Amino acid sequence: MKNKFLCIFFLCLSLSGLAQNKSLYYVAGLTGISAILYTDFAKEAQREIYQEHFAGFKSSADNILQYSPTLLNIGLHVAGLKDEHKRKETFATFLIGTGTYAIVTKGLKRSINEIRPDGTEYSFPSGHTTTAFFGARMLDRVYGKKYPAIAIGGYALATATGALRMANNKHWASDVAMGAAVGIASAEFAYWLYPKLQKSVKKTTLQWEPIVAPNFYAARLSYAF
Repeated sequence: MKNKFLCIFFLCLSLSGLAQNKSLYYVAGLTGISAILYTDFAKEAQREIYQEHFAGFKSSADNILQYSPTLLNIGLHVAGLKDEHKRKETFATFLIGTGTYAIVTKGLKRSINEIRPDGTEYSFPSGHTTTAFFGARMLDRVYGKKYPAIAIGGYALATATGALRMANNKHWASDVAMGAAVGIASAEFAYWLYPKLQKSVKKTTLQWEPIVAPNFYAARLSYAF
């Protein structure tokens, strides 16, 4: 398991380190915390806390709350709150980042196959928390510099998502910490990759355009002969 954590650690650092900003430290810290919490001692302590304070607790709020930072981001755009990014850039980085964290999260779940606190499969990392922190980091990227309170609110919503996953007995604390790391790293990777894709597209006749609909995200590709 130690070797697996080292691989995950360097994967997350690579994704976030491409951006060369403070997010590298956040990802490194969260990955380290996840490794520390991935112990029988930590899991037993979590079991005791759950049995003492949350036994019988059940809430479906986390299923919606995981999307709240992204929905807040969309709502602020629709409301016309100004930011430093073009709308096309925001959509494109969102699509890239979403694809990145989906692949990484599913891959880790399948390869590690950690058992959840409730006995079901595929616990590590927390997909809900990954989604929430990816949305929070994207929100921070777009509005955090001009409106710090918005960024703080996004991270608070993401943290609440992770806390509810543990209260619902669906995830270990290590799953939640790693989910946060993957979400932030994926957002940073998207912002690093998008300008490079733009330069590449401008040199060819290949064109692409992000499509955002209520029920799906996609991209339209076209090539001029």
